[in-house]
Amino acid sequence: MSSILDQLIQIGVESTYGTAVAPTRAYEGQSDTFTREVEFIESVGFRQAMQTVRSDRHDTVSVGASGSIEVDVLNKGHGLIMQHLLGNSSGPAQQGGTAAYLATFETGASGPSGSYSIQVPRVDSAGSLQSFTYEGSVATGFSINQALDESLKMSIDFDSEAEQNSTSTASPSYPASTDPFVFTDATIEIDDSAISTFTSFSLDGDLGMKTDRRFLKGSAVKGQPKRASIPSYTGTIEGEFTMAQYDAFVAGTLMKLEFIATQSTAIAGSYYPKFHVTMPKVKFLGTTPVASLDDLTRLTLPFVVLHDGSTAAVKIEYQSVDTSF
Repeated sequence: MSSILDQLIQIGVESTYGTAVAPTRAYEGQSDTFTREVEFIESVGFRQAMQTVRSDRHDTVSVGASGSIEVDVLNKGHGLIMQHLLGNSSGPAQQGGTAAYLATFETGASGPSGSYSIQVPRVDSAGSLQSFTYEGSVATGFSINQALDESLKMSIDFDSEAEQNSTSTASPSYPASTDPFVFTDATIEIDDSAISTFTSFSLDGDLGMKTDRRFLKGSAVKGQPKRASIPSYTGTIEGEFTMAQYDAFVAGTLMKLEFIATQSTAIAGSYYPKFHVTMPKVKFLGTTPVASLDDLTRLTLPFVVLHDGSTAAVKIEYQSVDTSF
């Protein structure tokens, strides 16, 4: 008999959009939000003695599914879930002939082109594990968050072609001996200088994907999501008030912003587990900081990521011992 402790989330990269594959990597998801999306179609007209909508004038059509995967970012095994996130991915490339490998993920013009099968087994009241597979799952957005006293968290939103229950639950495969990146691993740099007064970082991405690509074709199966609007990447850094960052906001200066999480135990030599987000051009927004009688003056700096026309607007580098995604 299974219990709620046997529930899991695992993914596999599809060769063809919407054709389910067996999952190859399990993630320690922190919530289950995947749900089937249904359209209810009613036909109503004048009819004598009608009491309400007739049972033979009512239809239900499944039009896909959607959900999010939220996880702590671990020092192994995280690359697969980012492979089809920003648009471009490369690596993992071996570093200096050591056991360290660097995977790089960058924004591009076309957006995510690959899809996943996402399996979410759930336990029913009888203690049986019921398998739900969300095939044709394409990333539509994401968030990265680091706060004090917490692990580094990442959430990715997906649109799925369909939910099905015919695929058996696969045996989960977790990377061995993993550790999460935590707040003591994190630094924030502005124009290549570390700033030691910030207490939180967040980055949110809307990938501009059109998901309701349905057609008059004798089927409710929709087309693969495609980029149909300009993506947006926004975030916030918050900390104790310093005049230099406030001056940059007031002047409207475009600056390079980096979030760097580096663990202290080396993989080999000078190569360490790393999760590094680079945004070459950001514009700080916000308001004037105000004084308080019960805390140090705080500075909240929302920002918007801009594109310089050549360099990737957002780049994520993930260094680990993973030799493949």
